[in-house]
Amino acid sequence: MNQFGVEMSEISENVIFKTISNEKLELNERFVGLKIRNDGIMSINFRCNEEDLNKISEFFGSLKGSNPFTMDIGNTGDINCYFKGISSILRKTDETGYPYCFLSVTAQELKKPKYDDSKKENCGCFSSLINKSLNNEK
Repeated sequence: MNQFGVEMSEISENVIFKTISNEKLELNERFVGLKIRNDGIMSINFRCNEEDLNKISEFFGSLKGSNPFTMDIGNTGDINCYFKGISSILRKTDETGYPYCFLSVTAQELKKPKYDDSKKENCGCFSSLINKSLNNEK
């Protein structure tokens, strides 16, 4: 419980990806990096061993352009995204001699458009025309 008496949930160390067909990929956060660019475009970067990379590649390789999926970071709630693309796999060895793989996925976050209701009456859209006709306005 926090200082306000509200029970706080634990933030998990996992990142969970889900498709609309309920396919699921769960990874430890230490293997996932996220870079957010303009207009909700993001790069989801994976650095992991070959076995985990095969799971990642299979999961995202099954998605086609603009397929929706969700990403839940640390059990904080779903982020709705569109799949944009996947990079080639890079295989490298770090300074200690440990082999690792790198893969990047490009996605776009789905955000609900923000509408200004004060401008709605004169926008010319169907609902504003209906409202005008119901109120006998010209």
